[in-house]
Amino acid sequence: MNTNRDKKGGRWVLWLIFAMGALPFFAALYLVKHPGLWGKPGNYGTLITPAVPVSYEVFRDPQTVQAVHSLQEIRGRWVIIHLLADEDGKQCRQVLESTRLLHPLFSKDIPRVRRLAVWSEATPPSREFLSSLARERDLYLAEVDQEFLSRLSEDILHTPLSCGQVVLMDPLGNLMMWYDAGFDPYGLYHDLKRLLRGSQIG
Repeated sequence: MNTNRDKKGGRWVLWLIFAMGALPFFAALYLVKHPGLWGKPGNYGTLITPAVPVSYEVFRDPQTVQAVHSLQEIRGRWVIIHLLADEDGKQCRQVLESTRLLHPLFSKDIPRVRRLAVWSEATPPSREFLSSLARERDLYLAEVDQEFLSRLSEDILHTPLSCGQVVLMDPLGNLMMWYDAGFDPYGLYHDLKRLLRGSQIG
């Protein structure tokens, strides 16, 4: 009799161990299908749908300041594009500083992520401001023509451009998500970390 009781008790222990092992998997599966149950649902940024392919040739070496890095190095990477679209240098600096501090958090994925500051060649920021950006060791600089920025504002983001806005470009050169001025930098980090985890490119 004791033997049968021991066998039944052993089976219950095995079932309990199995349930404890399976519970985290099914909980994670449920949260993936119901992201609003716990935490912020979906993305922190705004998806650009469909994603918009751009040629890397639109990003040109700046004429107003000596860039330290070659723009060839942004190809095939995830790129955080900073839009230096107005004269609000304070807001620009705050966002640039935020992404500078976030960059090391990507740890082993640091080589997959680039930070790029762009501005219109027709209305560049002050030389003093650009000189300070050129001293950042992990920031790339590029000029673009006003036509590209107008298209970005009117046809892609559907909002006026301002300093503090950020656009994500995937390793295939597609603009795929953007963040308006005043965005949560850690929201950008979490979105991009999830993209890096799920992507086999870049």
